[in-house]
Amino acid sequence: MTAATTVMVERAAAPAAESRAPLRTARVGMWLALAAIGMLFMAFTSSYVVRQGLDPNWRNLRMPGILIANTFVLLASSLCLEKARRATAGLAWLLATLGLGVLFVTGQFTAWRQLGAQGVYLSTSSFGSFFYLLTAAHGLHLMGGMMALAATAAVSSARRLRWLEVTALYWHFMGALWLYLLLLMFGLR
Repeated sequence: MTAATTVMVERAAAPAAESRAPLRTARVGMWLALAAIGMLFMAFTSSYVVRQGLDPNWRNLRMPGILIANTFVLLASSLCLEKARRATAGLAWLLATLGLGVLFVTGQFTAWRQLGAQGVYLSTSSFGSFFYLLTAAHGLHLMGGMMALAATAAVSSARRLRWLEVTALYWHFMGALWLYLLLLMFGLR
């Protein structure tokens, strides 16, 4: 192999390495962001457990039925996002994921209205306060994910695949976090 051929091979390999480096950096950044979000929710969990242990009048509420349907909506959105990642174009699946995210947030507002109709408000009980706090914090983070999905849908299809890799980490984390919150509030008695 001549020196000129070696230089040409190295230059051809350089763009591939450069395109992987930003994705790797973005993944590390996303993992750091997820660690921070996880720490926030662990702090909420700690407060929840301590408050539950100290409050002699603590009583859990029955889970609003809409939350089961909402959980399936969020799981379906993760499946759609995985389809978007694996599809060559992926835009239709990405938009389906975004639509299901909107449906999930709408379901959260419905759950809040149902609880309000039962007389459960932020100040009604300790459990009610934590329910609103945890679901609102999750909902806000999910809306951040929806903005990322919308931005991902707006970029060119060549860039979209790389953006999907990072956005999917966030979106799946939000799904797992939702399952954790349901288990915390309604599964541990």
